[in-house]
Amino acid sequence: MVTVVGVASRGQIPLQDIRVDFQVEPVAGADAHGFGVRKTVTLYGALSATEQRRLQRAAEYCPVGQLFTKGALTVEDQVACDAEPAMPEVMASATAMPQLSLPTLPTCAPGAVHGRYLVETKEYDDRGVLHQEGEVKVYMTCANLTRTGRWTLLAGHSSEGWMPPPVPLAYAALAASTVTTLQACIAPEVWTPAGLHVEIAPYSAGNRDQAQTSAAAGTLNARRVVRTVVLHSATSPVPAQTIEAALQQDPLSTSFRQGGAVLDEQIVMA
Repeated sequence: MVTVVGVASRGQIPLQDIRVDFQVEPVAGADAHGFGVRKTVTLYGALSATEQRRLQRAAEYCPVGQLFTKGALTVEDQVACDAEPAMPEVMASATAMPQLSLPTLPTCAPGAVHGRYLVETKEYDDRGVLHQEGEVKVYMTCANLTRTGRWTLLAGHSSEGWMPPPVPLAYAALAASTVTTLQACIAPEVWTPAGLHVEIAPYSAGNRDQAQTSAAAGTLNARRVVRTVVLHSATSPVPAQTIEAALQQDPLSTSFRQGGAVLDEQIVMA
């Protein structure tokens, strides 16, 4: 949303408001479970056909959308362990232990996401040029075991810097998905769930102006992150290849790797 607002401002397109809705569905890929999205973007304003096409292209190639649906993110994995070395016989026992339980792999729960742009949060500089695109309020719902889960969060660009920008928020989702997958895939007798953390280090991220220029042109803005899984206080060592195999099954990683699945995409004028 903030990308479309930025592109509209740069191109002097009279966009008055924007809304975005997603329906998220689990999708089985060739080697793991990912997710598919049905996206509806609603644009408000007296826009010409050319202006509509330009904003539609920006919506299709926004930085976050590129990560989830166009394979613009490369994830390089590392595994580290800061526990004390185990005895050789313990290591042998752990290596022989079956440590992947694929039937319990998590899947992406079906749900809905509604994004509302907070127009009044735009910030302009002394010359009247858009300086910060402002905030987006995001409403999310999905099915849980006992009731529907609901969450609300803010993201966007502001000079205060207290809210997460959209791309780092996507990286945080990758870290959370990684932890959930490892909890499901690695046998609990091998390590305790509290005994690991995940680090996401971005590289070649570029900046906001470059990302918006790429979105307006309809080109990919390739990004790379290094994902490091650090094991702590393991009751017995977990072979790195076991962790790496589990990471290949992570639903969000699968969607990044395969470019996601856009099941339907609509631009609506209002």
